[in-house]
Amino acid sequence: MPLDALDQKTLNSLPRLSEVYDAYGVQVNALSVNEIFALYERTGFLYPDKAARLLPHLGQVRENWRRMLRGGDSLLYVLTAGDKKRGLASIAVWRTTHYGWTSQHLVSENNPVASRAVMLAGTAASILRGVDDSLQNWFRPENRFPSRVFGSMVQTIGQSLSSVQRHMYFALPRKASLPSGEKVRIVPYDPSHEEALALIASVARGSIYVAAEQLTTDPELTEVDQLYREVGLRRSRRVWLAYREYKDEPIGAVIAYRGPLGLNFSYIENRCDLLLHPTLPEGDVLDVVSSLLRASASAYEDFELDAIPVIAEEIAAPALIQLGAEFLRHYCQGTCLQEGQLRFYRHVDGFYSRLLARVEKHAMQPSLIGQEH
Repeated sequence: MPLDALDQKTLNSLPRLSEVYDAYGVQVNALSVNEIFALYERTGFLYPDKAARLLPHLGQVRENWRRMLRGGDSLLYVLTAGDKKRGLASIAVWRTTHYGWTSQHLVSENNPVASRAVMLAGTAASILRGVDDSLQNWFRPENRFPSRVFGSMVQTIGQSLSSVQRHMYFALPRKASLPSGEKVRIVPYDPSHEEALALIASVARGSIYVAAEQLTTDPELTEVDQLYREVGLRRSRRVWLAYREYKDEPIGAVIAYRGPLGLNFSYIENRCDLLLHPTLPEGDVLDVVSSLLRASASAYEDFELDAIPVIAEEIAAPALIQLGAEFLRHYCQGTCLQEGQLRFYRHVDGFYSRLLARVEKHAMQPSLIGQEH
């Protein structure tokens, strides 16, 4: 797709790929895992609820991060800017599909200049590489800062190239007793179901979700798993589809992601996406949800946690609670496709420019007041 004039201007303003991090004053993988986690603690990123779920597995989580970082920047890289005097900022970026990345854990020691640097450097590098099909970020809607940055990006990028979806995050006991619905037919995915999977995923989560998750090109994450294997880890995805007993159109699906525990501190890497057709009658929801989750349980037989992280929409909430799941929080999933990255860069740059202008104005006020008197 040819670039418009504004996109071309943005592209022309970027440094060369070989110089991109130096140009923004950013370092790549400069901190050890212990130093990264210490920064997360200092900045309050590990709030009590999140810390309580993470701490019992912290040793394994640290080891998984160390292994991921051994791959250079092929699986996980951490960008940092600033210094001890002015405060550090950091963002972690990990490969969720072969051509898709998730940026996460944006933290700052009260240094918005450094935050801007890591955000722009990471986006610029992705643009210049030209091989990243999508960028994702997950954030709590009540967290004001990421909601202001990422929650508004569709206004800049457009609905055809980006989306921000609000989900519900549940913890489903791994050993929950789940009945199978008598009138629901559950089918494990095989290549003959490509069209059906794309259909149900599109109506449930939208076309941006289908593209970013590579559901039609690598539904089981076989390609990216090869990269994870190189550092002794695994990345996989299993899918089941739900049909009415004698119908051929899917009414739901469950997508079970597996990956190194704690790569994301909310365990998004091991989430179970529950997709339901928006027109599914209320009376059928419980059977469909229970049947899908019952099938997907086999993907979590060796899962380290006692509960499976389930991502669902409001339509599934009553059934999940009835089946024993605990609602933890709302989560927003922001996604930008490759063709929208230049607009995303401008969106972030514009946000931080306004923020820094306010910070500078606020810092000048005492001196101005002093001059007036």
